[in-house]
Amino acid sequence: MNIHLVFPKLPPAHDAIGAHTGHLATTLAQTCRVSVLTTEDTYDPLPGVSVRTAFSIKQRREVRGILDALEAEQPDWLLLQYNAFSYGLWGLNLHLPAMLRTLKQKYPKVRCAVMAHETWPPSINARLMIMSTWQRWQLWQLGHTADLMFFSIEPWVKKFQKWFPQIPVRHLPVGSNMPYVGIERQEARSALGIADHTFVIGVFGKVHHSRMLSHVKAAAQAVHHECKNESMQVLYIGPHGKEVAKSLPGIPLLDAGRLEPESVSRHFAAMDLYLSPFTRGVSTRRGSFMTALQHGIATVSTQGIHTDAILKQHNGKAFLLADEQDLNHFCQQVVELYSDNQRRQEIAKAARRLYQTAFAWEVIASQLVATLEEVNS
Repeated sequence: MNIHLVFPKLPPAHDAIGAHTGHLATTLAQTCRVSVLTTEDTYDPLPGVSVRTAFSIKQRREVRGILDALEAEQPDWLLLQYNAFSYGLWGLNLHLPAMLRTLKQKYPKVRCAVMAHETWPPSINARLMIMSTWQRWQLWQLGHTADLMFFSIEPWVKKFQKWFPQIPVRHLPVGSNMPYVGIERQEARSALGIADHTFVIGVFGKVHHSRMLSHVKAAAQAVHHECKNESMQVLYIGPHGKEVAKSLPGIPLLDAGRLEPESVSRHFAAMDLYLSPFTRGVSTRRGSFMTALQHGIATVSTQGIHTDAILKQHNGKAFLLADEQDLNHFCQQVVELYSDNQRRQEIAKAARRLYQTAFAWEVIASQLVATLEEVNS
């Protein structure tokens, strides 16, 4: 099968969907012929993948360069990696669905799939509410042009099947964008200057409106209180150390900053517990959560309307979830895992097993190819 993936960014650019595109492309290349069409002139090599600088987003109409790129070779499938903000200021690019319609007319044998990593942001202020008006329309246009829609979380599949009854709408989770270095806890801590007896709580990723830092603060304070004469520390990996430090007054904090992927893995190896609270609940679109599962770190997160069935099924086994509105329960679960090393280790092992069987890139790529073949038939 010949597959072209489309996304503006690729590593080393700091973009989660760009990294996702790279991982997915290289994994697909083990069994398929794969190309990536991008805006980047410089990018990290993707083994087995042909990368072409095919379009630009400096002006919205320049996404039509994708049409020119297909003149030399038409794939079986074109997979558009979609987040509205990646294709135009304010998440607006009317040329994108128009380009897809022209593509289907010009190259009728090419089938088009859209992978919606996001739909539109929650209307938490007037600005985002206004943006959502055209982003809803844009997504509707894409879905009514495509042959297949993927969504990164299961609840969106149920919601948007009603929008697009004429095509298959499927769930495709994300994997971890980080490698698994696999070093021992003691080695990781020695490199970071963290004592073996220090209890380390991990936090990873950007700080934005969906990250519930108030939950992290309350849970860290609860553990700090329980520690008494023992030591504890919060280890933060990401670009917003100042915001995290401000939200955790009186809590020992190691701000690692933004790190390269292998270094992220080495820092995860030093953690005892990982906190991943999200508004509307954790879901299979949260790459930071996937990284904790990948590294076998016992994790406490939140459950809400975006939480997938597979995550609910493994609650209490591979991680612990508390209702997003129940801060006390969230803190109780964190203290429970702090106090019970055996339970923490059991959950950590189950987390690693779950990642390998459901969210590893090989599993995701196989699921994608199977769906494309099913639609082809």
